[in-house]
Amino acid sequence: MKQGFLEQESKRVNEAARKTLFRLFFAYVCIIAVLYFLLKDSFDLSDPSSREVLFYLVIGSGIMLLAVIVGFFKTRRAVTNGKNLIIPYGENTKEAVAELIDQEASEGKIQVEEYIYEFAEGKKPHGEKIVLTPSYLLLCGNKNKITVIPRDKIYWIVAQVGQKGGSFRVQLLIFTEKKIFNMVGVDIEHVVGIADKIYQYIPNVFSDYDPFILSYELEEVFAKDRAEFLKFYESEKMKMNK
Repeated sequence: MKQGFLEQESKRVNEAARKTLFRLFFAYVCIIAVLYFLLKDSFDLSDPSSREVLFYLVIGSGIMLLAVIVGFFKTRRAVTNGKNLIIPYGENTKEAVAELIDQEASEGKIQVEEYIYEFAEGKKPHGEKIVLTPSYLLLCGNKNKITVIPRDKIYWIVAQVGQKGGSFRVQLLIFTEKKIFNMVGVDIEHVVGIADKIYQYIPNVFSDYDPFILSYELEEVFAKDRAEFLKFYESEKMKMNK
């Protein structure tokens, strides 16, 4: 049976998680092997301190092995029927929302599909992804969870360059009816490019303003006085529609 878009996304995240688990386990085994060859001559099982070190190594190895087994077990199957969806607005059941998303994807209606990180040509992308369909904006996370935001609940999307304590970071802010969602990247030009692609389908209501300054100002207004934010938003929306 053909896999739907969301099931494929779940499979992609599971594969990435398994690779990460394998790499961590392999690194752990390598470290233990190096320690063994470096310290094997100094170990004396008749010495209580040596036995204690060995005990903790065995416990640590057991925990690591158990974590890998559990991780592989949890990622053995792709999530289906929208069970991994987060629907903050509760406009419908997870199954119904998943069905609509899969239908739009199968009809070739995905408008934007971008990873938050930029990858060199030929390198397989992975990690967080943002997807725009005619009905929803999807924030696809690393833990097989997808936040689904209805298009009509979105006020503004902006690439906010620079943060307190990190001037070279960039994040994509999504101002919505309930809260501000965000996805953090590292390549400024790439994240700005994602915002520009989305503006083709969700107009930038605040296009006349400097996004660097306005994003911080509106973040503060949104948190302190939602009514004031909505008043400003509606006035700018009216100007755009004239």
